[in-house]
Amino acid sequence: MEFKDIEFGKASGETEGSRYPELLKKAYLDYKNIYQEIESGNNFLVLGHKGCGKSAIAEKLRLEAKEKRVSVIRLQEFPFKSFGKIFSGQAEPEAKYPTSWSWLLLLAIIDELRHDHGARDTVNIEYNKAIDKLDEFGLLSSSDLKSVAVKSSKKEFKIQIPKILEYSTAGSTQGNSYETIFTDLVSFLKELVINYSTEGGLILIIDGLDDILTSREVQYQALSALIFEAERLNLLFFSNKKKIHIVILCRTELYEKLPNPNKNKLRKDFGFELNWYQDTDYAEGSNLVKLVNLRAKLSFNKEIDIFKNFFPDTIKGKPSLQYLLEMTRHTPRDFISMMNCLKEIETNGKFTENLIMQGLKRYSIDYFEPEIRDEIVGYIDIHDYERFYEIISKIKQREFPYSKLKEISEVSKLTEDNLKKLMNVLYDCGAIGNKWSNGTSNRYEFKFRNKNSHFNSTYTVVLHKGLWKALNLI
Repeated sequence: MEFKDIEFGKASGETEGSRYPELLKKAYLDYKNIYQEIESGNNFLVLGHKGCGKSAIAEKLRLEAKEKRVSVIRLQEFPFKSFGKIFSGQAEPEAKYPTSWSWLLLLAIIDELRHDHGARDTVNIEYNKAIDKLDEFGLLSSSDLKSVAVKSSKKEFKIQIPKILEYSTAGSTQGNSYETIFTDLVSFLKELVINYSTEGGLILIIDGLDDILTSREVQYQALSALIFEAERLNLLFFSNKKKIHIVILCRTELYEKLPNPNKNKLRKDFGFELNWYQDTDYAEGSNLVKLVNLRAKLSFNKEIDIFKNFFPDTIKGKPSLQYLLEMTRHTPRDFISMMNCLKEIETNGKFTENLIMQGLKRYSIDYFEPEIRDEIVGYIDIHDYERFYEIISKIKQREFPYSKLKEISEVSKLTEDNLKKLMNVLYDCGAIGNKWSNGTSNRYEFKFRNKNSHFNSTYTVVLHKGLWKALNLI
């Protein structure tokens, strides 16, 4: 077999799960034992930068579920405008949003529970009447939370609520406000889930937060409420010995922007943070290297080190592994995408340095720059991003002072406020970094190396190596 025969996988965990399930079953590197911790119900919050493998965890859980049902809900294009109307009234968002999320999450859980073995047991007869009524009104669709949110925001829904509540133990609705009736209904759903008899358990995974690109404060409030309401529901299920577990997969940058003073406590108590960065001076021990070798093993059906077998010892005077890792932001998506770009280059066994550079050019142009472009959509004006590249084409340097960037940006009609916003966003997604001198040597800083770092305009601006060939900075 040759290098081109290795199946490294795809950039998307969702795509891998549907097209290459064996990679997730047999060649999944769980270096933090996250899979087991989530499966056991000990933790529920998974954080990581885009491309770190959060969706892969969801797919592995879905593929290998045994005693528990696993349902994955994706929040791409979630209707926040409709969501804000579910709980009407004059209350502030921080008061309304948790109840609205409870409503949606509990409905999704109920939809899954009713398909569990034993769900139609005589023990559940009374509760099944209520479930049938919820189904009749089109409120049970765990795979499509978006449509449920839209339906729940309509005026017709408010009329139907008392009819649904008739099947609960909450009592009369006469003379009560909509807010009171809705709160009673959510309380009834909690009671239903706690007392509903099933044979198995359930893991409900909320994914797609990577694709919620926003700078609107109201959306940050809504997402904050989602995470913290998931925590409260998990505690409710745990205290009532229910094998139900809500898992949230969230982009680190998004989590940092959420308005809640208890974020750090929640992260420490119930969170995992996916971080694949390791010092490139010790590249042989990189988990990314272990990951691609694990996948090569599956293809070759034997242990193999692809870097010793197919790559030269050095590239441009650097150890090959170090050079290749520095072309990435130390994420599985970047590294696997680079391997796939190299697969497209014809070789007669072992790569030459020239062939590697051909593959890395393709990686920079076809993957890395478009990936950066995708990540910044929604955070900054795409036209400002285009102006930034125009400025770089004039500077024609990989490293430059911020003052030089600012000087040319004024001519390119990029305002200073927009330039600062752009640089912060590009820094957060790893497209740029900073360089400074500590007196004896130069130091480099990127967000993926230090999650607590921020762009500093007094330091030298450094373009990530993955962008060099895409920007023709040879």
